[in-house]
Parts: sequence; structure tokens; C-alpha cells
Amino acid sequence: MAWGKGTKGERGAAGRGKAATQAKGSDAATGGDATGRDARDGAAQAASMAAGAASAAADAAAGAARGAGRGIAAGLTALRDVRDAARQHSSAKSQMESMEKSLEAQRAALEHRESVEGSYDSIVATQAAALEAAQKSAAGAVQHAAHLARELQDLEARLAKMRADDEQALRPYRQLAESAKGRADDAARTVAEAKRGVRTAEGQVKDAMDRREQAIASANRTLDNSKARQRKVQGELDKLLADPSAKRDAIAQVRQELAVETSHVSAAEAAVTRSTADAQSSVDNTQTHLWTQKQSLESAQREAESMQAEAMERRGEYDHLRAEASARQKKLSDDIDGHKAEIERSNRLRDGARADAGRARDLIAEARSIHDTPQATEQLRHSIAERERALAAQRAQVEELDRSERELRRRTRATRLAVLAILAFVVVVVAALVASMLLG
Repeated sequence: MAWGKGTKGERGAAGRGKAATQAKGSDAATGGDATGRDARDGAAQAASMAAGAASAAADAAAGAARGAGRGIAAGLTALRDVRDAARQHSSAKSQMESMEKSLEAQRAALEHRESVEGSYDSIVATQAAALEAAQKSAAGAVQHAAHLARELQDLEARLAKMRADDEQALRPYRQLAESAKGRADDAARTVAEAKRGVRTAEGQVKDAMDRREQAIASANRTLDNSKARQRKVQGELDKLLADPSAKRDAIAQVRQELAVETSHVSAAEAAVTRSTADAQSSVDNTQTHLWTQKQSLESAQREAESMQAEAMERRGEYDHLRAEASARQKKLSDDIDGHKAEIERSNRLRDGARADAGRARDLIAEARSIHDTPQATEQLRHSIAERERALAAQRAQVEELDRSERELRRRTRATRLAVLAILAFVVVVVAALVASMLLG
């Protein structure tokens, strides 16, 4: 249609151009005007022809745009119609499925009511027997749990008394074990102190021996020096006595010096003897002290061994008695745990029996309700028949909407494809323009 209008516009422009040409020819044929006027008329005619051509081109472009707009509008309308038809079809189908589920539930309810009505006497008898058995089972479980609870209370009281009695009986043995352990610890500390005393005495003996050696060595060095000086003076005296020309005064002085050195030697020998005796006495004293410390250590070790043995004996006696008490208490505690577990089991049986009784009562009540309301069963049948008719009508409507949707899709396929193609072309053109602007 757009393209047809464009062609018509071009024909109109061509007609107008032809008419203008004919008018120009007519004016030229008259030949009665002046040359200047002819030139002005020719220019006017040329301008009129150009304006006509531009108008014709604009009309053609406008017609093409109007045709494209009408095509896009028709395509969008077709798309909207197809979408509406699909929505109506989907809604009708969902409603049909909901009606089918509701009808299925009603059919199941009717089947259940008919089954209960057909087996009413058997159901009531069976569930009444089940109710009676469940009630008896629940009552028995309650009585058994109560009996176990009384026994449990007695066992717990016995265990509390047993623990108190055992604690009282074990207290003296625990105190004896603790006392023996304390004495053994004291004896061990005494041994440690005795060992430190022995190490100290050994150090003292070593120091005394070192001092003795140093004192004797010092006294001997003094004695050796005195003897060396004595020998030297004796040598000088011998030389003087052998010399006939020696003077009496010199000999007397040397003899006097020799007497002095001899007295020094005697004093040095006495010092050696005294230093040796004193140093040995100090060594003997430290050795005696060391022997005493070793004797004390041996005695402490024997005492510690005795105390350790007694502590182990007392501890073993206490542990043995405590183990026996723990075994007695554990046996009673195990009995208590067994009673608790049995009470829990009885309570579970009670709860299960009560649940069974509740189900039996519910089934009896339901059976009696169905048996006593036959009109409700008949109303349900009528309701099912009405729903079946409504469902049939709904199915027919769904099928009709499905056919209509398919037909509409078939009829508008070309239009919808065309508008999609136009929209795609517009998107491409716009993208090209945007790219050209960004790159330019």
C-alpha cells in the first residue's frame, strides 16, 4: 500500500510537469511578448517545476512511512492477539486441571463412604475389639510403670544409704593410707637431706685433704730452704777452718750464723711435724663427719623403704575395699538403670496403645457418621455428577480455545514474522548509526 501511494505521487508530479511544459509551449507559440518578459517567464516556470518535484518526493516518502507504520501496527496487534489467546487457553486449562483434581478427591471420598457403608458392621466390631485391647494394653503398661517406679524409688534409697555407709566404712582406711603416704613422703625428704649432707661432708673431706697437702708442702719447702742455708753456712765455716790465715772474728760470726740456721732447721722440722699433725687431725674430723652422714643416710634409707612399703600396703588395702564398695554400688546402679529403661519402654507401650485406641475410636466414629448420614453420600453423588458435566464443558472450551489459538497463529504467522523482521532491521540501523557516531 505504501509503495502504491508513492507511485501515485510520482505520477501526479509527472502530470504537473507535463502541464507546465504545455503551458510554456503555448506561451512560446504566441510569440507576441518581448524577449525580456519571455526570460522572466521561463525562470518562473523552472522554479515551479523544481518545487513540484520536491513536493512529489516528500509525498512519496510520507506515504512510505505511513505504510510501514501501518504494517508494524498490524504486526504488533497480531502479536498481542496471539498472546491473549495463549493466556485464555492456559487459564482455561488450569481451571480444568483444578476441576479434575477436585472431582478426583470427591470420587475418592464417595468410594471411601461406600466402602465403609458396605463393611459397617465388620468395621465397628473389629475396631471395638481393637479399642478394648489397646485400652487394656495401656492400662497394663501404666500399672507396670507404676510398680517399676516404686521399685526404682526403693533402689535409689538403698543406693544412697549404701554410698553413705561405704564412705563411713572407708574413711579410716583412707586416713591410714594418707597418713602412711605422708610418713613415706617425710622419710623420702629425710633421705634427700641426708644425701645432701653426705655430698657436703665429702666436699669437706676433699677440702681438708687439699689443705693438709698444701700445709705439709709449705712446711717442707721451709725446712728444705733452712737446710740449704745451713749447708751453705757449714761450707763457709769449713773453708774458714781449713784456711790458716782466717780470722777468729770471721770464724766466730760464721759459727754464730750456723747456730742460727741450725735453730731454723729445728724450728722448720717442728713446723712440718705440727702441720702434718694438725692437717691430719682436720682430715680425720671431716672423715668422721662423713662417716656419720653416711650412717644417717643408710638409716634414713632403711626408714624410707619401711615407710614406703607400709604406705603401699595401706594404699592397697584401701583400694581393695574401695573396689569392693564400687562393685556393690555399680550392681545396684545397674539395677536402677534397668528399671529406668523398663519404665521408658512401658511408657512407650502406653503411648502406643493410647494412639491405637484413639485411631480405633476415630474409625468407629467415622463409620457411624457415614452410616448415620446416607443423605450426605447421595449429595456427594449428585455433586460428582454436576462436576463431571461442568468438567466436560470446560474440556470442550479448552479444546475450542486450543483450536482458535492454533488458527490465529497460522493466520498471523506472516504478519508477526514481518514485524519482527522490521524491528530487527530498525535495531540494526540504530546500532549502525550509533557505531558510526562513536567511530566518527
